[in-house]
Amino acid sequence: MPRPIATVDVPASSANLGSGFDAFAVALSLKLRAELFAGDESGIVLTARGEGVPPDDADADENLVIRGFREGLRIALGAGGAGGIAWRIEVSSMIPAARGLGSSAAAIVAGLLLGSAVGRRSPEADELLDAAIRVEGHPDNVAAALYGGFTLAVGGGETPVTLRRFAVPESWIPVLFIPAVESQTAQMRAVLPGHIPHADAALQAGRAALLATAIMTTDAPLLRPAMIDLLHQPHRLPHLAGVAGLIETAYERGAAGACLSGAGPSVLAICDGPAAAHAVEKGWNGTGVRGMATRVRFDTAGARLISGD
Repeated sequence: MPRPIATVDVPASSANLGSGFDAFAVALSLKLRAELFAGDESGIVLTARGEGVPPDDADADENLVIRGFREGLRIALGAGGAGGIAWRIEVSSMIPAARGLGSSAAAIVAGLLLGSAVGRRSPEADELLDAAIRVEGHPDNVAAALYGGFTLAVGGGETPVTLRRFAVPESWIPVLFIPAVESQTAQMRAVLPGHIPHADAALQAGRAALLATAIMTTDAPLLRPAMIDLLHQPHRLPHLAGVAGLIETAYERGAAGACLSGAGPSVLAICDGPAAAHAVEKGWNGTGVRGMATRVRFDTAGARLISGD
């Protein structure tokens, strides 16, 4: 069997974390793997299997792995530098699509790293992040997917992104509830209001600062007040049947913090120890909401490129 030119593993991610709307995210242990091979005919052929992957006959121009790959090629080889070359990409994924777990960001980062691996020049980390944001449109999930751990990414567009990565507190355990139903990010953005009251904005700024403090100081009791959100959860939860109750159940069972994962419908609970994590997982399984409760791990390594040489 032919050996891959390069292989990349990319983690899932949970963005917002309550009050950190469009800025905070954390990488999770569910993974997408992509392998790059020399192809048999000019162009890019993608085959995919597992969770959250597009069908093989999907439009290549819309496929995020291929879009990321082309962007990586442009960085590594310059415009037109890979014209006429044949590529084959194989993707397998554990990250469910349309569940608020960063499947799109993982696909973009995977393609980007495979494309950049083709050239002789290794792109700088800032170049990769900027390129990922150009394809994704916002920085939170791609930052966590690239770097791992908790990330804070502010800016984008015409404003340079300011990125900070925080270590994961060793005692914190993430538990996910992944509903059986899907939720499209574009639809969930459409329900957000164009304006919020000044008082709400002031409260949100304070809670986002509290979230950063909780992570940096490993102060788990701060997570509950830090995850109270006024920007997106109150507007999205009414459209996600049963999800608000999952957050309530997580707190009843001892979670330190609980929130909508990204745009939903998945819920992330952060527990300060295995007993609470077990209780939350068991509690969620007893709610009757269709889906799966699962204890995962925080990913601290981020995207990993493995050379096929």
